[in-house]
Amino acid sequence: MTHRPGHSWIALVLSMLLASSSAFAAERPATNSGKPKLLLIGIGDSLTHGTMNATNNATNTLHAYLQKIADALAGVSTLTFSQPLFDNQENRIRPFEIPTNVGVDGADSFSVEGIQYYRRAGAETSYVTDAYLADVLLPPLFEDKYDKVFYPINVKLKKKASMIDSAVWLMNQYGGTSRPVVVFWVGNNDSSTAALGEGGSNPSFLPIPFEQVAAELTPLARALLAKGEAAGELSFEPYTQAAIDRNLTLVEDFAAQYGHLLARLKSEVSPAVTAQLFLLTLPYYSSVGYLMDSEDLEFYFRKLNPDYTVPASFKRVAPPGEPITDPTRGDRISLLTFGFMYALLDSGYSVDYVNGVLEANGQQQDGMVLSESEQAYIRARIDAFNGAIRSAATAYGPNAHVVEIADYLNAGLTGETPIVIGDTVLSRKWIRGSSFGFDGVHPNYTAQALIANFVLGKLNAALGLNAPPYDLAAILATDPYIDRDGDGFAPGPSYSADGITELLFLFKDPDDTSAAVQPVLPPNVWELISRALIKEFLGG
Repeated sequence: MTHRPGHSWIALVLSMLLASSSAFAAERPATNSGKPKLLLIGIGDSLTHGTMNATNNATNTLHAYLQKIADALAGVSTLTFSQPLFDNQENRIRPFEIPTNVGVDGADSFSVEGIQYYRRAGAETSYVTDAYLADVLLPPLFEDKYDKVFYPINVKLKKKASMIDSAVWLMNQYGGTSRPVVVFWVGNNDSSTAALGEGGSNPSFLPIPFEQVAAELTPLARALLAKGEAAGELSFEPYTQAAIDRNLTLVEDFAAQYGHLLARLKSEVSPAVTAQLFLLTLPYYSSVGYLMDSEDLEFYFRKLNPDYTVPASFKRVAPPGEPITDPTRGDRISLLTFGFMYALLDSGYSVDYVNGVLEANGQQQDGMVLSESEQAYIRARIDAFNGAIRSAATAYGPNAHVVEIADYLNAGLTGETPIVIGDTVLSRKWIRGSSFGFDGVHPNYTAQALIANFVLGKLNAALGLNAPPYDLAAILATDPYIDRDGDGFAPGPSYSADGITELLFLFKDPDDTSAAVQPVLPPNVWELISRALIKEFLGG
């Protein structure tokens, strides 16, 4: 339900009730004489929202980097900050509490303003969509994450609200008494679908080796996927150059939109409010654990079949006479594709059959494989985005601070400048690299704290604070995503899940004290896979 004229009186009554509600943590900053009063606002995507394992819930959010920043700032300031926490079924826990973290899983530089970028939608022009706006009056009517995160700011505004609308309102509402500190990490999803091989629409791209797995899927899943492909709604070839180009934002579009967003955060905020913007640069999506190279495949698949070897066309090789020292070298497949291949091997299929996902008639299957050159192409686009971010910060003025976290993370994950915690070296490898959760995209608890420490360093320097950094060794010691027995798997979190997350949780290590005890796929694994694919296809 949207704000139709006939419902304006409901919005008015709700707004009056909410204005007097004691449930607004954001309206009740604690008093603490002598400490600066700060309002922490988060604008961004899944990293800022607090996603892990393709899931939004309080367990994940409370271990994410922005909560870590808030906890550190709370010790040296009087802080106004509120998270829109979800329960394990992804329902908003306290829907009437005003959030100050308005980051939403999946947001890109256009959707933060309620806009669908035309190229990823297969459209002629970009357009505003209610799917990226909070547009309902009551929590039972929530339809998407944008409703669940922004509410009740849209009621207070008496109109549909985007992420930027929400942030502007927060600054105008509370910025007179608490100095706004805006953590702005926008733009990752302007390249993510190209690198991860999943996303977009008309068609939607899914890195599923449909030809190889069709016989194992349930009839309903098989029929739905086949129908979607025939109708042009689905594509199982996400890594062609055309697909990659379609899912990357054009540099000129990104630069214009990013600059426009910062202009709104200046022009629409009261002159009496002095906000400090911290603009995080964008790391390479091609360097995340989700993308598996030939060494990854052989490490895991040989657990099922000791004779497994990747085909020659996919084998990661160095120039003649040189060792492989650059982790950006080599072709990749998605974690989703890896999971299907793993399940096929576990179900007794031959190495040659499984490798058909990677190679046909001695030639690489281009649509399922992200080549080394395609990765370089995506990295170059991200470099251009970061150049646009720096230019936009200069145009905004001295209160916009560029946080060069991209260079730091890229150098660390690829080993150029190793990040060492005790005797653990963080790297881009999936679970073995001690950096990612099960989805291979979102940082684990340790890496979230690492990000928080980096941002806190910039905040402290710019704001004259001394918020303490986190003891990364202490966090790593209890991080559920660390592989302690060296078998390539980790125990993971304790909450239950369904859909794609349920498939990820099949790889939980049942005993992380013994490398001899590893995950065992259940007999009904293909039924579980089919159910997850149906849910993904139907959008729920």
